Amino acid sequence: MYDLSLLFACPVCKRALIGNACSVCNIDFSRGKTRVPSFLCKEMYESEASYQQALQTIEFWGNGWGKRLQESEHAFIYDMTGEQLHQYAAEQIELGKRGSTLMGHEVPLGELDGKVVLNIGCGAGTEALTLAHAGARCLAMDITYEAACAADMILDRVCGGLALQGDARFIPLKDSSVDIVYSSGVLHHSSDIEKSIGEISRVLKPGGTAYVMLYAKWSIVFLQEKLLGWTGEQAWETGDRKNPRSDVFSVQDCKELFSGFSPVSVDKRGGSLRQIAKIGTFFPKSLDFLVDKPLGANLNIVATKKHSLHVST
Repeated sequence: MYDLSLLFACPVCKRALIGNACSVCNIDFSRGKTRVPSFLCKEMYESEASYQQALQTIEFWGNGWGKRLQESEHAFIYDMTGEQLHQYAAEQIELGKRGSTLMGHEVPLGELDGKVVLNIGCGAGTEALTLAHAGARCLAMDITYEAACAADMILDRVCGGLALQGDARFIPLKDSSVDIVYSSGVLHHSSDIEKSIGEISRVLKPGGTAYVMLYAKWSIVFLQEKLLGWTGEQAWETGDRKNPRSDVFSVQDCKELFSGFSPVSVDKRGGSLRQIAKIGTFFPKSLDFLVDKPLGANLNIVATKKHSLHVST
């Protein structure tokens, strides 16, 4: 099987690595004996303030995942065998088809065999598992070491790919090296989403596709947060740590962010009357169709990188 680590590149200069080290920048990205490299370094950031902001983000989500990976919602999966993981992934695919998820509707799971897929913000690793089960060679990247290691444990058991720690603004992969980029519920936390999308374009092969979910501005969930002064991502809070950043977008915002891609489609959905605080539980699921699209919290984006134009002389 092709060694996915050959696609790694220095996040600073974008040059190819020797092992996990950059001879140009003189930086070794290995992290002890673990097979999960950490492609984070101070040299990536333009200022000390930017670096400290990144550390704050890593601390919040890292401690959050450290807590959440111990919870029953996630912990059970790490005791599964490879065969059990494949069965679990098959079940998740069927559930996704009946829901409103990016994975279940937009991603062509039947066409991933042999494709190199970069999963940005892999979290607990369940989406990376689904991609690997569908036949993809998965590179699962998270800004936290905790989540990257969790995802790597799963991918190793199903021989489905590798995990790495990295910042979406400085993707440590070679130019035009992946067929697909998948990122759900992650990039709206980036302090420079335009740079992150630029990096997605750089690492995608011409004609490759990005599947991205961002939070929708005009939704039941986020309108309530704004009106009632709620703070999002409470499940990840530890101690007095608060979510450093979550942005929300309109359909038009998404089209502008991905204006360098063509074609681009944006499908808004995921709304439910049951998301209304206090009284939501009284609404039947059969009424969700009334708000699914107009007030859904998910903006599911499918954007294809343009083919390079070669002009004859």
